[in-house]
Amino acid sequence: MKNFRLVLVAVACLTLVAGFSLSGCSKGSSKLKISSWGSPEENQILVDLLNDFQKKHPDIPVELQRLPYNEYTTKLLTEVAGGLAPDVVFTEVGNFADLFLRGALEPLNPYVQADHMDLSGYYPQVVDRFSVDGQIYVIPRDTAPICVIYYNKKAFDEAKVAYPTDDWTVDDFVAIAKKVMKKDAAGKVTRWGFIDDWVMPEPWVYDFGGTYVDDVKHPTKWTFATNPHTLDAIQFRADMIGKYKIMMPPSGLAAMGGMGTGDMFMNGSEAMFISGIWKTPTFRQIKDFKWDVVMMPKGPNGVRGFATGGSGYGILKSSTHKKEAWELVKFISGEEGAKKLAQTGLAQPALMREANTTFLDNSDPKNKKMLLEAVKYVKYPPMCKNWDEVTHSIIGPELDKVWNGTETAAEAMDKLKPMLEKNEPQTK
Repeated sequence: MKNFRLVLVAVACLTLVAGFSLSGCSKGSSKLKISSWGSPEENQILVDLLNDFQKKHPDIPVELQRLPYNEYTTKLLTEVAGGLAPDVVFTEVGNFADLFLRGALEPLNPYVQADHMDLSGYYPQVVDRFSVDGQIYVIPRDTAPICVIYYNKKAFDEAKVAYPTDDWTVDDFVAIAKKVMKKDAAGKVTRWGFIDDWVMPEPWVYDFGGTYVDDVKHPTKWTFATNPHTLDAIQFRADMIGKYKIMMPPSGLAAMGGMGTGDMFMNGSEAMFISGIWKTPTFRQIKDFKWDVVMMPKGPNGVRGFATGGSGYGILKSSTHKKEAWELVKFISGEEGAKKLAQTGLAQPALMREANTTFLDNSDPKNKKMLLEAVKYVKYPPMCKNWDEVTHSIIGPELDKVWNGTETAAEAMDKLKPMLEKNEPQTK
């Protein structure tokens, strides 16, 4: 079960850009160090912001350390233990638990209160995610509901199907996906009705009213295999492949020779595609057809629930430059950072004012305003150390059998129950 963060290509850099050092190997530096990951476009935003910060604070030299995402938390904790850690860290809603539960993050309430910083301008959902027992540890940068159905207008026009609207249901979704599929004379699918960005059960689980744990903030047990709504959601995703045949099976994806599902949307071989808004800069390069976005359909019980990304900046407890680090966190998480982020189309700023203004420009996708409403329904990963381990090493392999049709969802859940009982959420 791949998390959306893994689609961000992270490369460690050892270059000199715009007057400050970017280094992954600096030791004993007196500079203020900030650590991050991200795609080239995302990191360019940070580079520009650091340049702006440097102009306003020439007395605070800044060094940017870029790390691969897959190694990010492990490397940070190793650096903390070795006394070589950065001062400011880029933190995502998923790895926040890793850093917080290991006591690596500095509580920010004293800094917020001293500067009379008003957090009410940020989406309360992401502020709450980065807060524990009334103490905030990360100032939000963006939020990212994973509920964005990109659709190919040309495919809909050819099939004479009306464009979807944000109030559609999963039944509408299946019916439409069947109509916008396309086959050649031999019956081979040339355009699939729907494909997701990666193997993505979470959006359906939450949209059907399912759960992973009993309490996201303070999880004590896994409910994934015992919640009947979760079971229904997993079977629904499997049915899109095996029953409705609107979605390419895993064997087909494996035969694509490394082509990503996003590439397939761009070349017109899928009519609908689910991901986050971060695909926007890439999809704006499409020349062969018009496209737009729509909110993920309502679940069968009429409820909504979306997996989500989102990120921000925190200060490590080990920092010896906390005052300067706070000045940097304030700057890059504030209005200037939000504007730059919104202008790229890459992400929805956590600052609501910028999300409601700069983010809502006239560029594609035209319906991205639906994300302002979608934030109300986001669901965060549980606050436990073994979330990735359980979802990738226990749940994921069992669900692979469901996707390829060798097990039903019910059979998979029966096998998962004892495995999850042996691997309780690790919160200490």
